[in-house]
Amino acid sequence: MTIRIDDHAQNLKMLLFIRQAWKVAQDVEIPELSPVPETGSSKIPESPSRAVWDARWKQQWDRSWSWFNVSKVQEAPLSQNEMQNASSPGQDLHPIVPPFWPVEYGEDGVDLVAFNTWDRQTMPNFPSHAEQDSLSALIDAWQDGLTTIVVLPYSGYFAHRFSSSHLVVSAETRNDQKLYTEALQTSR
Repeated sequence: MTIRIDDHAQNLKMLLFIRQAWKVAQDVEIPELSPVPETGSSKIPESPSRAVWDARWKQQWDRSWSWFNVSKVQEAPLSQNEMQNASSPGQDLHPIVPPFWPVEYGEDGVDLVAFNTWDRQTMPNFPSHAEQDSLSALIDAWQDGLTTIVVLPYSGYFAHRFSSSHLVVSAETRNDQKLYTEALQTSR
């Protein structure tokens, strides 16, 4: 049995940070963040227009979730040349390297110190016993096709099976045995 736990989906967390800082894509339903990031000096760039940044954010959000359907575990590290090619703007989804906002659009308007501070605040505590504590429900979910669990810094209980093999949960859900077990059971 192999289930990948992505408890540091930095590409998605970068998008959540930008959305919070720039107030873009407010029509996309996303739970409140926990903790709410201090966005520092982050500010939406003046050019292009807010509508363009909004559309870019939504496109990158969709690409980031689509990546999970093509991703695979890499046995050997990528060479420097492979990493450079995978990290070039405008590339197709790479099975090893997820899409990152700064690769496509740069870092303008993003206070990286503020992002990194928030990113560290959202890192899970190790060791995590979440999967061991909810093992029976995890096995059932795996037998039902679950291969990947994505943990995001959402507030409160959150569980959504966004494909037959992928489940997203809030960090608060994963950190509570009862809630995590419920999320694994209701995701089928």
